[in-house]
Amino acid sequence: EAVVSTQSTGGFRDVEMPDGTVKRFVWTPKYDPRYPAFNKGPKCTQYFIDFQKCIWKKGEGYKPCDWFRHHYEHVCPQPWIEKWNDQLDRGVFPSKQLLKWQNKYPKAPAVEED
Repeated sequence: EAVVSTQSTGGFRDVEMPDGTVKRFVWTPKYDPRYPAFNKGPKCTQYFIDFQKCIWKKGEGYKPCDWFRHHYEHVCPQPWIEKWNDQLDRGVFPSKQLLKWQNKYPKAPAVEED
């Protein structure tokens, strides 16, 4: 069985094959019926917020959160991601949804990698 690594850059995924070799595949998110329109802005924003909520509740390094990260990295323009990360670092990210989530749940500690 192939093992998908956490290495994902620019729509590519590195996959370790059963024989130990690593192959690079083009990766794109599957169709999401919540966002049927061509405008990917809302989809991009929601995936980014969902990733932040996931790592807030489950801790940085929690592998299932990578699903959201892969999606927003593929859908969102890089300048948006950089801007949002900067806003998060400064504590001024403009999302009531994320703020409610952070007030509802305590921040989880980072997950130790094996």
